[in-house]
Amino acid sequence: MLNNKKTAKGFTIIELMIGVTIFIIFIVLSSEYIIRGLRLTRFADEQETAVNTTKKILNNMVSEIREAAHSDNGDYMLDVVEPQEFSFYSDIDSDLYKEKIRYFIDGHTLKKGTIEATSSPLEYPSANEIITTEAEYINNRDEAAFTYYDTDYAEVASSTADKNAIRLIHIFFKVNVTPEIMPADYLMDMDVQIRNLKDNL
Repeated sequence: MLNNKKTAKGFTIIELMIGVTIFIIFIVLSSEYIIRGLRLTRFADEQETAVNTTKKILNNMVSEIREAAHSDNGDYMLDVVEPQEFSFYSDIDSDLYKEKIRYFIDGHTLKKGTIEATSSPLEYPSANEIITTEAEYINNRDEAAFTYYDTDYAEVASSTADKNAIRLIHIFFKVNVTPEIMPADYLMDMDVQIRNLKDNL
């Protein structure tokens, strides 16, 4: 006699649905992992770029501030001496004339204002100020970008009223591309002493 029984092969519909569901879950989890990794890489790259840019600007600032001198019309070498704004006179383009330089924090951006001396007698009209963006992602918030110290390295309590006592400027920046996410703030600071004001420091 012939055996008419056939062996069942393949998956049932339920088994197939379970398999598809597991595969979809695997794809979703894998995609999220890959996307998260790409975001972290992008954040790291952007943070590194922002930090390197700010380091370069900080070095330029130090060089300019170190050479500060009285303006060409006789004004004192330091002008605005506030926690988030600092202006001074310095010949930054080697043309034998002092420019009025202003660094200030605008939101999360470090900006620079430059005024060339004009007219006769020489003056520095604020309307001629050229403002450029120097660095972004500055996350100082309420923390001072500029702190001022006297000859004994004591902080000048009232820098605006007593700017003649200032001998050293401490510059401090927090850099963070994504402060609401990650990574943590990158801190950088530097002290600069004005050569024309050297005494006991």
